[in-house]
Amino acid sequence: MLNHNPKISVVMASHNGEEFIKQAIDSVLSQSFADFEFLIVDDGSTDLTGIILNEYKERDQRVKIITNPQCLGLTKSLNIAIGQAQGEFIARMDDDDISMPKRFAVQSELLDKNPQVVLCGTLGFIINEKGETIAEKNLAISYSEIKNRLLFNNQFIHSSLMIRKSILDQEGYYNEKFKKAQDYELVLRLGRKCQIVNLPERLIKWRKIPTSISHKNKEQKKFAIKARWLAITKYGYPKIQGLLHIIIRVVQMYA
Repeated sequence: MLNHNPKISVVMASHNGEEFIKQAIDSVLSQSFADFEFLIVDDGSTDLTGIILNEYKERDQRVKIITNPQCLGLTKSLNIAIGQAQGEFIARMDDDDISMPKRFAVQSELLDKNPQVVLCGTLGFIINEKGETIAEKNLAISYSEIKNRLLFNNQFIHSSLMIRKSILDQEGYYNEKFKKAQDYELVLRLGRKCQIVNLPERLIKWRKIPTSISHKNKEQKKFAIKARWLAITKYGYPKIQGLLHIIIRVVQMYA
């Protein structure tokens, strides 16, 4: 019987993601922790994404499809899914990444045992379009270390995040003014007063290909700069340090 109050709500959005989306969905449905719902937004896809999603919906009752009649973008699509989520925790997933089998079990256990932690990410592997591991993604682990490094760059893999739904209801979902770097703005906003951490385990395979949203993308970098500006003007991060990082990023972007 379908659990209408699952522990975890997995949220994913896809626009024309037919190439890798089956691998992403399979990695979620094969998790060792099974108490979740899987909310997938078909963001105006014109390829076979919609057909693929409906096939999974017919096979697994945890899969729920939300269809945007036109492409609204990742930020708005994720907020739509979060708004319908029934779980205590929100787990992010991207349509071209792969979650390791114990990811949900390990992350939910950490959040259950540490009520002061509102957001938990993981380390990961970087894979190419063939699914081959090409590198390891290392990030800060502890809250103090993350806060020290967060203005320099994002210390989280977006698709590895698990967040308490209650803190999103309290502090707001993704900022819809951010078409990109929406995850960076969110972790900066939450990290100003709440504990955010990474697990040392590598529980996500992050696919990095030329068409990836954050790969060599000037618009992505511009929104990341905007996130840093909000951090120092609104969220209480050190102004001098933040301005220095902003200047450095602007110079690098136009060099």
